[in-house]
Amino acid sequence: MGAAPLLSFVIVVYVVGLGDLGNDCNHGLNTDCETVYRARAAVFASLTVLILLHAFEMKHARKSMFRMNLLENKPLFVSVVGGCLALFPTIYIPKVNTLVFRMSAITWEWGLCAASILLYVLGAEGYKAVKRRWWRTSGGTMVGKMSPGTELSRNTTVETMT
Repeated sequence: MGAAPLLSFVIVVYVVGLGDLGNDCNHGLNTDCETVYRARAAVFASLTVLILLHAFEMKHARKSMFRMNLLENKPLFVSVVGGCLALFPTIYIPKVNTLVFRMSAITWEWGLCAASILLYVLGAEGYKAVKRRWWRTSGGTMVGKMSPGTELSRNTTVETMT
């Protein structure tokens, strides 16, 4: 999850911006800092959306996000949608984006955000698919740090373990 936004920054600054890191971009507005400001906005957008999607992915350890009822937890759904919508004023309102957040409006960088989302969802769903397959092939039992001979299965409710 952290590698994708970092890669976005590297692409914006070093591939497209040819390594232009500007001059004193943290302390004042400077026309030399446009590339860095765009890179920051790309990282902010990618990381924010990934963290919000992570909330949906973590609703269940093995079940695919696409097979869950995401509206079941309305406060979570509203928070994720609200967080995504809050990106736009943060990135596009003049003076707020440059003076407060030291970012500038982005255009093609949304493609990097979409690629980050795609990579994350593929990775998370792939991981869950492996977990589901392992769970089925192991007979649905989990042996962990319990007393010898004790197993937990899918249908077992644990009241006390000795």
